[in-house]
Amino acid sequence: MKNRSSGFTLIEMIVVMTIIMILAGLITGAAMKAKQRALVTQTKAMISGLETALGMFQMDIGGYPTSAAGNNTNLVTNLTTLGGTYYIGTYGPYTVVATSGWSGPYMNFKTGDLVSGSVVDAWLRAYHYTRPGTVHAGGPDYTTYIDIYSDGPNKADNGGGVDDISNWTR
Repeated sequence: MKNRSSGFTLIEMIVVMTIIMILAGLITGAAMKAKQRALVTQTKAMISGLETALGMFQMDIGGYPTSAAGNNTNLVTNLTTLGGTYYIGTYGPYTVVATSGWSGPYMNFKTGDLVSGSVVDAWLRAYHYTRPGTVHAGGPDYTTYIDIYSDGPNKADNGGGVDDISNWTR
């Protein structure tokens, strides 16, 4: 009779390692999808919050902040034609100046919400803000007073289409 020592064969070890690698791949893929969904949800919540803050600003001041070409710095600071400075949010060094009906701040930004004076999405890209809004064929047929959208997961400005996240598509 042969004396057999107990242990695992090389084939058994390879099979176990393969199973572990497959399971790790599945878990990693699921975790990445869950993280992406969380980032999209976070961005939708910020857009909704901005829309609400801008609506309150409009009710107090009588108009929305003007849109700046190519950025959204004025979502934080809006210099009006009345000569006053109005803020929809507070964070960092910004000082509140209350004049002509302003009763904000309308939104408090957390660390990471603002980069170089612009409100940023979950991918650290500035939100796009335009006033007046437009009718969007891709979403519900209505005219928005303001348009706010994020470049979305692909980090490319698709004008509110493709994977961009906007206030006119819910």
